[in-house]
Amino acid sequence: MGTVSYRVGDGRAIRFPLRPFLGIMGVAVAGDRPVHSVPPGPHGGNLDIRHLGVGARLYLPVQVPDALFYVGDPHFAQGDGEVALTAFEAPLRALLRLTVHADDGARTLARTLTAPWAGTDSLHIVAGLDPDLGAAMRAATRNAIAFLGDRYGLPPAVALAYLSAAGDFAVSQVVDQVVGVHCCLRRADLATLTSPPPPAPPAPPGHGGR
Repeated sequence: MGTVSYRVGDGRAIRFPLRPFLGIMGVAVAGDRPVHSVPPGPHGGNLDIRHLGVGARLYLPVQVPDALFYVGDPHFAQGDGEVALTAFEAPLRALLRLTVHADDGARTLARTLTAPWAGTDSLHIVAGLDPDLGAAMRAATRNAIAFLGDRYGLPPAVALAYLSAAGDFAVSQVVDQVVGVHCCLRRADLATLTSPPPPAPPAPPGHGGR
């Protein structure tokens, strides 16, 4: 994607990579009350997850007819946290493809998780959102456990142990009133799992418990 040179002011410069993405991607929220454009929520909105760049897929639960998908807040680069309120933000021209997933699996997962989820070629990305950072972390953990159970059939205790050993949690942003935490799960870690596992065969006659 290239790099950018950021001048310090004393003749030196900092160089860092460009990673373009759209900070805002969302759908309309059901109801008659106005919705603030800044805080993210289950509808998406100002998620500011830097992994949602070229080739990424974001899953949002449709709440109103025609979804009314919208985008904005283009970034050329952003670090996890976006601690100075804005990152390297500039105009972008983006090409997006919208797909409606009406299958029962997608609908069930959308009802189970409290925040949008996403994917890249190498990662599953599960988010947690809350005005409190600690609560957002707990929400991301619960959503990641639910995702691993739904998509890979992992029992909650196994999923939690895996997340503690290999899940990568990061603060998405702390500047949008509702803060975000995202969990990155490497697809390669889970490639040998079937989803979900086949049911256990019935016990032979005469061997059931009382």
